Amino acid sequence: MKNDSLDPMIRDAYAIAAQPERLMKLLTVLQNPVVEDEGSLQPHFANVTELLTEIDPSVGDDFSTYGQDLDGASGQLRLPELKLSTSMTVLSVDEQIFKSSELNRGQSIPDWLFGVDRESYAQVEKLMEGRGKASPAIVRLYTDREDDRGVLFAAQLTTAGSAELDFRIMRLRWNETIGKAFAKSLELTATEKQLAEYLVNGLSVIEFASDRGRALGTARNQLKALLRKLGIGSQTDLIALYAGFSNAFADAESRDHKPAPTRSSHKLALADGSDLPFEIYGKPDGKPVLYLHATIDGAYLTARQQEAASRQKLRIIAPWLPFYAGSTMATTGLAVVDEFVDRLVYLLDQLEIGSCSVISARVAAPYGMAAIRRHPDRFCGLVMAGTILPADDSNDFSHLAMGYRAPLRLARIAPSFVRLYFAAISTMVRRGKSMAYFQSIYGESAADMRTLNRPDVAELMQRSMKRTFEDGYESTAQQAILTASDWSKWCRDLEVPVTVIAGSEDRLAPPEMVKKFCDRYGFNLIGPLQDVGSLAIQQVPNEIFEEAAKIPLD
Repeated sequence: MKNDSLDPMIRDAYAIAAQPERLMKLLTVLQNPVVEDEGSLQPHFANVTELLTEIDPSVGDDFSTYGQDLDGASGQLRLPELKLSTSMTVLSVDEQIFKSSELNRGQSIPDWLFGVDRESYAQVEKLMEGRGKASPAIVRLYTDREDDRGVLFAAQLTTAGSAELDFRIMRLRWNETIGKAFAKSLELTATEKQLAEYLVNGLSVIEFASDRGRALGTARNQLKALLRKLGIGSQTDLIALYAGFSNAFADAESRDHKPAPTRSSHKLALADGSDLPFEIYGKPDGKPVLYLHATIDGAYLTARQQEAASRQKLRIIAPWLPFYAGSTMATTGLAVVDEFVDRLVYLLDQLEIGSCSVISARVAAPYGMAAIRRHPDRFCGLVMAGTILPADDSNDFSHLAMGYRAPLRLARIAPSFVRLYFAAISTMVRRGKSMAYFQSIYGESAADMRTLNRPDVAELMQRSMKRTFEDGYESTAQQAILTASDWSKWCRDLEVPVTVIAGSEDRLAPPEMVKKFCDRYGFNLIGPLQDVGSLAIQQVPNEIFEEAAKIPLD
C-alpha cells in the first residue's frame, strides 16, 4: 500500500535533478526516521541520480570552482571579514577570524592589527589617497596580539555613501605550473622560488624558516635579497607581482591549451587484471609510511604535508582507496576492507618494503585497523589522524554534524541515497555552490572552515575531487557504507600500537566519544588538540608524521 507520507520526500528528491542545492532541504527532512518504510525510497533515489547525471554529465570534469562561495553567494562579492571607517574605527568584524576582545565594533583598531613594521598600514594609506581609483591592496593583518604569522587580505575602499575599508581574506594560491614559469622568467633560485611560494600561499617568513630548519635572520636576509632581485619593496609587492603574472599566464594558457587531466602517478597491475593506483612522496631511502586518505582529500599531499614528512625523513606511499581513481573491487561493504588490505601487502612486496607504519585520516580508520590486525609483521603501528567510530545497530548518529547524519543513517537501508547525495554534492561544487554542503559538514568547527579556505587545501581538494568523482560515486558511497558499519572486530587483540590524534572541534568523532573508544581498546590518545577539527591531517601534519616516525619497524 502506498505511503502518502513519503510523497513530499519523493517530490523533494526529484527536485534535486533540476536544483542540486535542494539536497540540503531533503537532508534536513531525513535527519531522523520519518516513516517505517524509508527503504521504499531506494528506487526513487536511484532514478534521481541517473537524471542528475544525464542533466549534468560532467562527472569529474572540473572542480576549479571548489570553495568559490564558502563565504558568500556564488557570483556575488562575499561579505568582508573586517570593515573599517577611514578613521580606523571598526564597523564590523568576523569574530571567527578575529577573536580578540580588543577588536570590537565602534572602537578604534588595536596597534597590533597591522603588525609592527606598518608595511600593510602604508598600503592602506596609499589606497585611501587614491580614493577608490587604485586597485585593491594586498595587506597582512594579524588576528590577535599573539598572532605572529598574520593572514593575507585584499583591502578595498568602497565609496557608497561614506568611504569605508573592506578587508577580505585572499584566495590567491601558488600553482606549480605557473610558479615554475614565474621562477624561470625571473631567474629565481630554488630557495627563492620556495620562499615566494610560501608568501603567495599566505604563510610567513617565520614559518619558512621553521619548516626549513633555518635561523629567522637567515630567512629574512633571503627575503631582502629576493626583493632586491625583483626590484620591489615589500612582501605584498611580491604577491601582487605573482598575481599579475598568474592572471596573464592563465589567460594565455586558456587560449592555447586545455590542461591535461590529473592522473595517478603510479599504478600497480594486479592478478585479476585491475590496478591499484598510488602516489609516492619523499626520498626512496626514507622510512616508509603508508598513508590512507579520507573521503575527498584523496591520496595527494599539500606542500605543507610533504614538508612535514620530509622533516621526519619519511617516504610516503599513498594508495587510493577502493573504487577511487578508476580502481575496481570484487566485494563491497566490510568485505572490501580485507580485499584491499591484501592489495596493500602486495604493494609492499612490489616496492620491496618489508614493513612500515600506517597513517589513516578520518574515514580510512577501518582500513588502517584491519591492516595492522591482519598483518602485524608488515604494518608495525597505526596513527589515526582523526577517526570514525565503529557503529553498532543502536547508533543513531545523533552526535554527528548534519551533513554526516542522514547519509550514514540511510547507508544501510537505502544506499542509493548515498550515491544521490554525492552526485548532488559533486554538481553543487562544480557549479560554485558548495557553501551549504561544507557548512553542513564543518560549519560547527571554525578550525575546519579556516582550513577549507587555505589555498593549498583548496588546490588539493580540486585535484582529488576530480579523481574521486571521474568514474562516478561508488568510492564515496563505499566510504559512507563503511562509516555506518560496525568494524570493531579489527580493534581487538592487536599486537602493534595505535595512536589516535583527536581535535577538540571534530564533529565526525567528538572528543568524549574518542576517549571512550581509546579507553575501551587501550589506544594511546593525543588530544583533544585545541583549534583542530576533523581535518587534522591538514591542520597538524607535523605532529602526525612525527608520531608515525616514532614507530619502530621490525
